[in-house]
Formats: sequence, C-alpha cells, structure tokens
Amino acid sequence: MKKISLVLAFLAAISTHTFSQNFDLSILDKAGTLINDGHQKKAGLVLSDALMGIKDEVSGTSNSFTPKVLSQVSALSSFIPALKSGNANVSGIQKIISLIKTAVAAQRLKGMLNGGGLLGKSSQIQSNVGILQSGLSMLDNSGSTSKLSKLLNVVGKKSGKLDGSGFGAKLAEKAISKKLGSSLNLIEGLL
Repeated sequence: MKKISLVLAFLAAISTHTFSQNFDLSILDKAGTLINDGHQKKAGLVLSDALMGIKDEVSGTSNSFTPKVLSQVSALSSFIPALKSGNANVSGIQKIISLIKTAVAAQRLKGMLNGGGLLGKSSQIQSNVGILQSGLSMLDNSGSTSKLSKLLNVVGKKSGKLDGSGFGAKLAEKAISKKLGSSLNLIEGLL
C-alpha cells in the first residue's frame, strides 16, 4: 500500500509541477527503492516520467555536463522496456541512476559558477555537493576520486559562509569557486 501511495504522490506531483531547474532528484531514489523491492513495472513508470523531467531541466541550460546528462538519460531509457516487463538488470540501472544524479548535480553547480556568483546559494551548493559525494563510489578512478572527495569536503564545509555578507563572504566565494571549479573539472573527466 505504501508503494502505491508513493507512485500516486509522484504522479500527482508530475501533473502539477512544471519541470525546470529544480527537478527533484530524490524521485530517482524512490524509483531505485521500487526496483529493490521487486516493483520493476512501477519503477519503469516512475523513471519514464523522471527522465522527461531531467531532459526538461537540462534543455534549459548548456554547459559541458549537458551531453553527459543526456547520454546517461539515454542509457537509462534503454532499460525502461525491460523494467516494464519485469526483467531488468537491477545493478546496471542503479549505477546509471547514480551517474545521472551525479551529472545533474555537476551541471547545476557548473551553472552556478558560470552564472556569476555563489553568494546566497549555500544550501543549493551543499545539496548538490552532497549528491556528488554520494555518487563518487560509481566513478572508477580511485586516485582522482580521493582528491575529488577532499575538494568536495572543503566546498561543503566552507559553503555556509556564502550566506554572510561583506568581505568575508567575498573571500569565501572566491575560495569556494576555485575548489568547486577544480572539483567539476575532475568530475567531468570521470563521467
């Protein structure tokens, strides 16, 4: 019953929500839970709608992560028929879901960097950095992922200073921009 409520809540959200820059990536986690619980057909429906939302979000932006997001969305789309028939490769789907979340978070952060300022955006930065950190295990290069993890930890810890004002916030913005840029360059090479 709980699973059905989850699917209904998701479908209600889709019918009233216009996907834009704020697509809720946790919907992918909910689809993953459905898959793990053996509800592949329901997960296929949820993922079909989620992929449309992700495409809508990335179509409004263009940076170096856009093709990476769309490539992963295409890869996951190819699994939808198998999900709907109940015969999907669960581990492959879970990996692609993680890679999509990582690529979308990276794209959002790159957009913030290119958008001219990080001040006042600490919660957005922390949220997307958290998504990147959780996706590191799916990236293959251990040397680069170790360095990336350290950079993201610094960004996460210092990003709270971006909600301040004055000279301290400006200094924090400059330092965070540099670390975040380095992080995104590493991620771009790993995706």
